[in-house]
Amino acid sequence: MSLLNSLLMVAPILQKAFLFDCMVGVTDREKFLAYYPASDLNLGIKVGDPLRAGSINATAVAENRRVVRKIGKELYGIPYIAVGYPIVENGQVVGCLATGVTTDQEDRLRALAENLTDALENIANHTESLAKEANDLAVASHTLSETAVQMESKIAETSQINQLIRDISTRSNVLGLNAVLEAARAGTAGRGFSVVAEEIRRLSQSTSTSAKSIFRILEEMNGLVGTVSGELERTMNHSLQQSTRIQELDSVMQQLRQMAEQLKEAAVSGGRME
Repeated sequence: MSLLNSLLMVAPILQKAFLFDCMVGVTDREKFLAYYPASDLNLGIKVGDPLRAGSINATAVAENRRVVRKIGKELYGIPYIAVGYPIVENGQVVGCLATGVTTDQEDRLRALAENLTDALENIANHTESLAKEANDLAVASHTLSETAVQMESKIAETSQINQLIRDISTRSNVLGLNAVLEAARAGTAGRGFSVVAEEIRRLSQSTSTSAKSIFRILEEMNGLVGTVSGELERTMNHSLQQSTRIQELDSVMQQLRQMAEQLKEAAVSGGRME
């Protein structure tokens, strides 16, 4: 019995013996002698159909070599990979054994892996940007906090100046009172000096009132600066925590991206290309 006839007999058994659900075809040099479609891959080939020029079977027969080719879904509506193996008897190619399996699942898996990789890449870029912004915010908060501390110090210095103004006001008031008393003793000769002394006393009172207002405003400003300083400190701490968490998230994203790349590589190798 010839090898070609033996293959015709065992072809249905071969189809069931393969690990994957596959189609099996047996040809001579010109036409199909047998065709067994897979459950998910049927090219509509019938026994007696001629070999198409340039097909896997025709190429394997013409060139006496194993041919592996991946066919896109544009041709039959189903993506698949096929193998054509020449049948040689007495040194002559007498036919071809062809097998094929669909790659639809592998293609979907590869597309999913590519989409996942792109999505993770996008998320990773945004995460890196957020981490940088959080770090910049922490630096800015720290700078503002230091500035608030300096403002508190300057306000404290201003308070000292305000105390000096109060002292001057008190002394001017005492000086004015003494001048009024001396002008009263001088009688008529001291009337002009009395007017000046009264103005000094009024200026002293006005200065005292202004000093009190300035001191009150400075106290309020100091309280506001203290509040701002506290809020900036909390903001800085939150920013640092956020930066740390984003960095941890970025590390996780890097791991996921590596897993997605591995998934894509597995999908490509799962295509069972030659």
